[in-house]
Amino acid sequence: MDGRFLFRSEDSAPCNLATYSQGEFRMTRFRIALGAVIVLIVAVVVITAVRPPMPPSVNGSASAQVYPVSQRAAAPAFTGIDAWINSAPLTAASLRGKVVLVDFWTFSCINCVRTLPHLRQLYDTYRGSGFVIVGVHSPEFDFEKVLANVRQAVQRLAVTWPVAVDSQMATWNAFGNAYWPAEYLIDQQGRVAYTNIGEGNYAATDAAVGELLGVTRAGSPSATAVPTDITPELYAGSQRGQLVAGEAYGAPGSPLFYPDPGRPRDVDAIQVTGTWTDEAQYLRADGTGHVRLNFHGDALYVVAGTSAGAIHVGVSLDGGPVPAGRSGSALSASAFDVGRHDLYPLLAGVGPGYHLIDLTVPAGFELYTFTFG
Repeated sequence: MDGRFLFRSEDSAPCNLATYSQGEFRMTRFRIALGAVIVLIVAVVVITAVRPPMPPSVNGSASAQVYPVSQRAAAPAFTGIDAWINSAPLTAASLRGKVVLVDFWTFSCINCVRTLPHLRQLYDTYRGSGFVIVGVHSPEFDFEKVLANVRQAVQRLAVTWPVAVDSQMATWNAFGNAYWPAEYLIDQQGRVAYTNIGEGNYAATDAAVGELLGVTRAGSPSATAVPTDITPELYAGSQRGQLVAGEAYGAPGSPLFYPDPGRPRDVDAIQVTGTWTDEAQYLRADGTGHVRLNFHGDALYVVAGTSAGAIHVGVSLDGGPVPAGRSGSALSASAFDVGRHDLYPLLAGVGPGYHLIDLTVPAGFELYTFTFG
């Protein structure tokens, strides 16, 4: 999935879609005619009136409390939805009278996946009191736009609440959202009453739901600590990725051979060896090769896939087999199988300091991103 503030970036900040384009912050001066200024002022007033309030901070934090009624704006409608999973199509009118948590997520985003146990707890606790969760699945990568892939992920991740498949990002844009995950809590009158960006703040979100419902709980869920001092999310592919010093992407769609210089000296940067093709969103191995990375983090995940059927990928940690106590759920005997485009948890409990992970990959392996925890 992260940039998002993608809480895709496995640092503590949510992933931000706006961070993906490069050079977009160049400053330019314009002379604006008086008539244009008036039009701009009118436009700002209109937009302010119709957009839901955004949180005061986007660094993985919630709004301090439920917004006062006078500060709540009408939530946008679900628009441009390709399909609904676990539900018939829902509308603002059909949800009026309920408290609704709109959760923007995507299935290969580890930050999104890590929020699911809390969402499940909220859903199980409050659904009998007039509470609904609507997961708006807004993709980062092209494979997340495939409806069959979303359906499989919803089942695999045990998401039982309604999911709106927002593959064209229409509802995402209607909310003015820029983050994965992001939560917008809507009151019984259809107004945005609370927001939470990124992981954590679970007790605050629980309290906000209870306040809107008028329900008091004995105890609230404890917030999960979000790691901060770790390697940031690293992308492969020329659209957003950067390789170690001395390596560059080839012409899009054309294979390029990368010689093997041994262990990379760089940290927080991807090294590849062998022949690879840049496909913008990802790199594809065209023969046997390696992917190496000096990283800092207690856990490591890779978003990867293949279009060549199931493939077997070897993994070493610090030059040797991965100890059983440091294996992620996708890893078995220092290897994992890639049979679909997805998020693969490879390492857990790695410990402090920098470590070297080395993937031995066959032809057909598609590398999207590394994320950390």
